[in-house]
Amino acid sequence: MRLTKRMVWSIAGMIAAAGLASGALAQEKVTARLDFTPAGPHAGLHLGVAKGWFKDAGLDVDVQDGRGSVNTVQLVGAGQIDFGWAALGVMAIARESGMKVKSVAGVFRKGDLAIIVDAKSNIRTAKDLKGKKLVVFAGSTWAPFIDPFFKNAGMTRNDVNIIFVDPTAMFANYASGQSDGVMTLGPFGIPIVNINRESRQVLAADYGIAFPSHGIVVREEMIASRPQTVQRFVSTVLRSWEYILAGREGEGADAVIAARPGIKLNRDVLIGQITMYKDFIQTDNTKGRPLGWQSDRDWVETINTMESAGAIKSGKKPDEYFTNQFIKQ
Repeated sequence: MRLTKRMVWSIAGMIAAAGLASGALAQEKVTARLDFTPAGPHAGLHLGVAKGWFKDAGLDVDVQDGRGSVNTVQLVGAGQIDFGWAALGVMAIARESGMKVKSVAGVFRKGDLAIIVDAKSNIRTAKDLKGKKLVVFAGSTWAPFIDPFFKNAGMTRNDVNIIFVDPTAMFANYASGQSDGVMTLGPFGIPIVNINRESRQVLAADYGIAFPSHGIVVREEMIASRPQTVQRFVSTVLRSWEYILAGREGEGADAVIAARPGIKLNRDVLIGQITMYKDFIQTDNTKGRPLGWQSDRDWVETINTMESAGAIKSGKKPDEYFTNQFIKQ
């Protein structure tokens, strides 16, 4: 049988379609759990999905909202989730309970624990908090570091009035003027409370509390058995963040909003969070290094902080908590 041009093109079309179908089937399904409800720091993952960059890397990523870094890390450690976007300090504490989890990328490497206070107040240092009413919730990342923070500032927790509230009521309590400060994550919280009460932050990092912010957490078993999957995921998240941080905060915020259409999100708040987190990308020890790269020296400081707070046992080494093998040097 003689093939006509139409038949040739038809066959070519079927081959192309088969190739596309094959490519779709080749997508590896993975789960990624965020630390909390939709927020600016989640833009990197949502934009990676929206732009199709994960698919380009052969990954079909299910991005799930979280219920706190502790819960996210626990799910990763239990093997119920492949990747966690969580506070890396929380990951380090989780290892004390036997969870074989590790950080494979530190995106926001400077500690973001802070006490948010009214911008019009006279509170500028930790000592200015004396006699003030501060709100926090019991399961907060702040919990192990309250005493070390005030000790480093030459005070004790008895010098302030700390009120434990439900996490859903914390920002409302502060915004309404019922408290003088809120103990939270500074760059996350300030854009939220600024709507009703213009604020600034007293950073725990300025008082010797070394506790890294957000990054990517996986099981050690996954690093060993599926390194290519980890590499593709990490590279895509970092690509997405590099794109956003190059002056495209609005696109990052829009990706979060588009991913969660059923939730009323404030675009300005999301942009404000992304913008503020720019100051938390680097530490003195990571300057000049690629995004995601983590420093031994930073982790030594983190280990010392957590040991002094009783959060981990003594004798830990930095390489127990992170690896730079998936970061392009």
